[in-house]
Amino acid sequence: MEVSKKVLITGVSKGLGRALALELATHNHTIIGCSRSQLKLDSLQDELSRLYPNNHHLLFNVDVTSNSNIEKFAQLVENNLVPDIIVNNAALASRKSKIWEIEDEEVDNVIDTNVKGIINVMRHFIPLLIHNKQGVIINMSSNAGREAFGEVTLIPSISINIQLLAAYYHFFLSFSFIVNLFLLLPFSILQR
Repeated sequence: MEVSKKVLITGVSKGLGRALALELATHNHTIIGCSRSQLKLDSLQDELSRLYPNNHHLLFNVDVTSNSNIEKFAQLVENNLVPDIIVNNAALASRKSKIWEIEDEEVDNVIDTNVKGIINVMRHFIPLLIHNKQGVIINMSSNAGREAFGEVTLIPSISINIQLLAAYYHFFLSFSFIVNLFLLLPFSILQR
């Protein structure tokens, strides 16, 4: 019999995050998810409750780009809901264009979500994992950091930063605190 784990997934309301939550719930894992879309969170909560009525999953309207939101989120789960596994999945894709054509707001939104979001989650949840003397962190990134894809301009540079961050903390955390950090690089994900 599988041991039930508590799995925190950022960007849980759509795409890969939603699919991951639904799949992990089939294996009796507790989903602790966050997203910025309350409407999509409600839809996922309804689906999880309908499919798995005996499991209690917790979904929160949290913006990973906000350090104070993540700090409050960590405080909410700190007593008895500390995750065994964290999947940093929340991300935005930039539109395909030349870098000099991308608006400031788009650059800020993509960097704040894809880089600062991961850093915010790690800053506030790693201490909880260290206190429990165990845990797994999975940072999602993009294969675009290793390949050239025409006018996809922001994602490769952001992906490289996430990959370097993951490489450094993988060694630091696994040797010092029995917390493992991994990096996944899916190639292409269709959103629904």
